[in-house]
Amino acid sequence: MTADTGEAIRRIIRFARSGSLERAWTLLEESGLSERGDPKALTLKARLVKDRAKRASGAEGARLFGEAVAFYEQAARPGQLSYPLINAATLSLLAGKRERAGQLARRVIEALDADPGEAETPYWLGATRAEALLLLGKIPEARAALRAAVAEAPLAWEDRAATIGQFALICEELECDAAWLDQFRPPRSVQYSGIMGVRQSEAQVQARIAEWLEAENVGFGFGALAAGADIWIAEALLTHGAALNVILPCPVETFREKSVAAVDPAWLPRFDRLIEAADSVDELDAAPAPSPVAVRLAEAVSLGLAIHNARILQSEPLRFRVGREQEMLADPEPIRLASLRVARQSGGADFHVGESGEARAILRTKPGERQFFDSPSEAWAAARPLIGEDRGVALDYRFLEGESVADAMLARLDAIAEVAEAGQVLASKAMAFALLAEVPEVHVEAMGDVRAAGGFFPLYALV
Repeated sequence: MTADTGEAIRRIIRFARSGSLERAWTLLEESGLSERGDPKALTLKARLVKDRAKRASGAEGARLFGEAVAFYEQAARPGQLSYPLINAATLSLLAGKRERAGQLARRVIEALDADPGEAETPYWLGATRAEALLLLGKIPEARAALRAAVAEAPLAWEDRAATIGQFALICEELECDAAWLDQFRPPRSVQYSGIMGVRQSEAQVQARIAEWLEAENVGFGFGALAAGADIWIAEALLTHGAALNVILPCPVETFREKSVAAVDPAWLPRFDRLIEAADSVDELDAAPAPSPVAVRLAEAVSLGLAIHNARILQSEPLRFRVGREQEMLADPEPIRLASLRVARQSGGADFHVGESGEARAILRTKPGERQFFDSPSEAWAAARPLIGEDRGVALDYRFLEGESVADAMLARLDAIAEVAEAGQVLASKAMAFALLAEVPEVHVEAMGDVRAAGGFFPLYALV
């Protein structure tokens, strides 16, 4: 496979993952890959047809599943049989051809037995065997095979989530109980926040935080590190063995000064240790300082990231608050909220900096045409009807304070618009995940980085 062919395949897959199936299919045809019979091209074609089938129903869905099966079978070659064959087997079942699914599943097991060193990871080889056994109705054997696969890669959460999603479809089609899959599900994701101005230690509250994380099987946390309950929760996440993902409304040094040192310098060593231990630290460039509006914006992004991570992992997003009262974001009813109450120290004040400015969403469809909205969901409502049209759509969301900041925002918006292809809605990170916090059913797909005057920033497709 040449470098150009590899890039063409990656580009087509990016469009498919972002939900732009028709655009992906057009690119497949324009690249000439649709006419090729090599395994890579056939597997790509099968994947796109499969995605089309999932959107169809009835006889049309069954026909497309059958077409994808044919492509996967053609892609099967010695040394790389299991992947195309197991896909062909499962799609045969979804196409209503249960006997054919069983035949292909047996071929998969024979191929794995004949070539145990096939070019796949130990996890995927084990999961493929488990899938074939499940297709044959051998649920105890499938469970044992999946357990062995998980033991090979216990932290491969995304791979495991994909497996569980596939197995759930098979169980539904076979009308068998899928409850046994729950033991293999990845842990939950939580968006957390807490008030500042509390004591360095509140043993009872901190113990209850730890108990809640354990009871809910939380494995991923998303939030800030302001002096106070934020730090309690973040420390508990790390002690619990969870991944800590820090999302700050402004640069780290500014946040450290205004939301940690200004509250009580005694919190600084704990803040620094958490920054060092975090799996990721995201400094949103949407605001210059941690004002109340900027903090709310960062909390919305944190919630969106928790929802997104849970969706990828086939698990559940949660919210967790420690404070004097429950301060809710836009009310996403499906997201469960747990809260603990704690008192601030006597004389505690609001430590956020600045009151001026506002958070605004902005939409651009062509040069000189911009619309401002009060919330990401309002901007999305205006952008959604434009999906599939002969123009691209750009969206951004950030804190506005003065003309210079507005100018920087518009420059970034223009950079997004320049790379938005016809039919796409592309958004900044703040826009994509703040929108997901308000509208959890939106699909968000990473599309790489784009460059603006201030440097590179990540870009996301919305569907």
